[in-house]
Amino acid sequence: MLNERIFHFLKVSITVYIFYTLIYAVWSYLQILDLANLNPNKEWLGSVCYLPHGVRVLMFCFFRYYSIPALYLAEITSPVFVGPNDYIDGWNAAAIGSVLSVIIAVELIKWSKAANGTFSFFRPINFKNYKFIILVIIISALINGLLANSIITLVNPNVTIEVTTVMRFFIGDILGSLSVMLAIWVIFTTLVDTRLIISPEKD
Repeated sequence: MLNERIFHFLKVSITVYIFYTLIYAVWSYLQILDLANLNPNKEWLGSVCYLPHGVRVLMFCFFRYYSIPALYLAEITSPVFVGPNDYIDGWNAAAIGSVLSVIIAVELIKWSKAANGTFSFFRPINFKNYKFIILVIIISALINGLLANSIITLVNPNVTIEVTTVMRFFIGDILGSLSVMLAIWVIFTTLVDTRLIISPEKD
């Protein structure tokens, strides 16, 4: 039993770490391109479409607490491997707040019983089918904007966080998460339509 749990933990950790790093690499490349010229001076403003937040949400919702070590490790190492200039001093501590934001959001929803805590990519996209994940995205985005930036200001007194930065975090986390969700939904439904995989929703 113990060996099975360790093996499961290792599989989850590898999956989470690789998935986060790949999505981060895509996001980092888009940040460098900055096609819409949203941040010409490369300041700490917060991305308006932060794809990695979608990974935080999905991986914790799928794997719960097994995913936390790999999520945090990916948070602090992805910038080193992919974009070492993307983050300011203090991010290693702020990353704890980013991971906690998803945990807090899920626990709040479970406590309030606002949603049943399940969803499936094989179902049509609507609020009823995706209520749980949508609530997690919105609540965690708000918490992350406040918590991560508050930690940064405490750790790095040279940084002053503006309200607009918090709002960009909030909006960016939501848009980024929805983008990742939509991309995965398209992939899954296409695989089902082409009969490469069988939907568990079908008998």
